[in-house]
Amino acid sequence: MKRVFLFIAFLWLGIMGASAQTDNCDVNGDGVVNINDVIYVVDHVLGKGHASTPTVEAIDLGLPSGTKWANMNVGATRPEEYGGYYAWGETEEKEVCDWSTYIHCDGTSATCHDLGSDISGTEYDVAHVKWGGDWVMPTLDEIKELVDNCTSEWTTLNGVNGRKFTGPNGNSIFLPAAGYLGYPGLHAVGDYGYCWSSTQSTNYSTNAHFILFYSGRATWTDYGRHDGLSVRPVIRN
Repeated sequence: MKRVFLFIAFLWLGIMGASAQTDNCDVNGDGVVNINDVIYVVDHVLGKGHASTPTVEAIDLGLPSGTKWANMNVGATRPEEYGGYYAWGETEEKEVCDWSTYIHCDGTSATCHDLGSDISGTEYDVAHVKWGGDWVMPTLDEIKELVDNCTSEWTTLNGVNGRKFTGPNGNSIFLPAAGYLGYPGLHAVGDYGYCWSSTQSTNYSTNAHFILFYSGRATWTDYGRHDGLSVRPVIRN
């Protein structure tokens, strides 16, 4: 019987994929259409349910601008999952992030391509490319608004370190301390968190701004666009 349901689920995904309705196919809300959506459909048909499986939500924190923040990172399926690591302006993951692998330069920081001062909502915006709809990368101003208007505390969610940001209305989001992907491999996992903004640095065109958080505080800064950081999408009012 389960084979029948698997066949139906695969057929369903095939039909939907052929019609390019990927938003409708993303039944588990993780921003991509893959085998996990098939498993979700089969389990649902078999009555297993997914009451404990979070879906992507836009959380209203009561911020002055009305900006809503996603409850998880791009590439994650739960708020505490790290999700993907993306170089600034890139929309696909890779194993190594440095200037030699950065697709928006010619091998060195001195040859960085101009992507514009803000990539939010463009073809370089991984949040918009992966999730579609109104989802975009936050600007530096939106990151500043989050930090300045929310209280935050270093805590754990299901055993994962990170910072919980609570807005003026009492709603909150959790940002996991995912570290960053550089060369070689991952760094500072569990101790530091970094999430890109869509804003190029005003100090150096080779850098971009991001939110930085750890046990002591949350703030913002800028660094080289080649590093692989987390991305936490927003929806604007």
